Amino acid sequence: MTLHTRRRLLATIGAASSAALAGCSTERFGGGWPRTTETTTDPIPGEERGWAQFGRTPGHAGFAPEVRVDDPDPVWSVNFEGGLTSPAVVEDRVFVHAGPAPESGEAGTVLALDGGGEERWRRTLPGGGGGSSGCPPVVHRGSVYVGGLDGVYALDARDGSPRWSRETSGSVNEAVLGRDDRVFASTGETLLALDTRGQEGWTYTTGDDRFSTAAPAAGSGYVLYTTRVLGSVVAIQPGTVGDPLTEWRYAPGETDFDTPTVVDGDAYIPGDRLHALSAATGEVRWTAPVRSTAGVSTDGDRLYLPIDDGALVALDTADGTERWRVSLASEEGVFLRTRPLVTERSVIVTTEKPGLDEPANTFAVDRRNGEVRWQREQPGNIGYDAVAAGGRLYVPVLWDFTLDRESGGTLVALAN
Repeated sequence: MTLHTRRRLLATIGAASSAALAGCSTERFGGGWPRTTETTTDPIPGEERGWAQFGRTPGHAGFAPEVRVDDPDPVWSVNFEGGLTSPAVVEDRVFVHAGPAPESGEAGTVLALDGGGEERWRRTLPGGGGGSSGCPPVVHRGSVYVGGLDGVYALDARDGSPRWSRETSGSVNEAVLGRDDRVFASTGETLLALDTRGQEGWTYTTGDDRFSTAAPAAGSGYVLYTTRVLGSVVAIQPGTVGDPLTEWRYAPGETDFDTPTVVDGDAYIPGDRLHALSAATGEVRWTAPVRSTAGVSTDGDRLYLPIDDGALVALDTADGTERWRVSLASEEGVFLRTRPLVTERSVIVTTEKPGLDEPANTFAVDRRNGEVRWQREQPGNIGYDAVAAGGRLYVPVLWDFTLDRESGGTLVALAN
């Protein structure tokens, strides 16, 4: 997620958190949650088939080839007083990280909904621990992981019971990465490796002094991490204990790198340009003069990314050649800043209209030629990253709090 998108998210989801923080700044971290646990949780059925991680896979490809959504209608929707993030979906469970209502003085909440949108469990995070960070939930080996203003929290995916909490030196704004028996969380200044019981493996200090706007990604045996101020990409061996081992570093003198996408041994790094690297060695494959506003998704043959002028662009993975381009947000005050979701036939994105009392639009574009296949108005003027699983499309949207609407965020489930 890019910096302006993260600032927008913090301003909307987290606008209410200042009161919560003021009330809990002296409260001991974790609010009584365990710091570690001696037990592990077993994976819940369907983790590998669902949308359990940010971007679906540890490499964040954003591709659900088995899902076909041709002419969908809303199946259900759930409203939240505050904002919400992109969900995680495993079988008939939808996991949501929701922010507090404006000026409520409350903390963020993690919820599990069933396939009909009914609430199965709810857990309020301690103190100012969540919501305002805008960190999407991740389901990995039977636990739900979310980042908050002051740490990382692990909950049992089956009932929401607290498993452990880990204090960090800053806000964890981007999704935690789950890979094998470890999870990785970023504050921007540090990348923290923990095992699934909450025990620390290592901490990598980046030297970056800004909050994180990029999530780590995994591929080719390494964890890839980007920095903004230093403008570098680092590949770290994930399984070490003690000092982290760096395999390679790429530093072209460019700042503001976003979340990497790793597929088939290649890493695609959005920045002032799009960089294609070997994930194993850091060797440059190619670069392209395009700047994504919300990261990159891929089906393996093409890369899909929104750009500053409101267009959605498809590039060839082999050499970065542009294959098609379609303008979806060319009107004044309308932006395209959601990470693309790639399904069997379509690339799906949602616009945003900050400050405008007009609904955002979700577009499905034919991934072969860029033609618009369908579009839907949404019950909010700001769209976030959509996900797809089990034949359904899940679209999180928000009414800008400055519009004084009754509802904050809404999660909409659509199906054919």
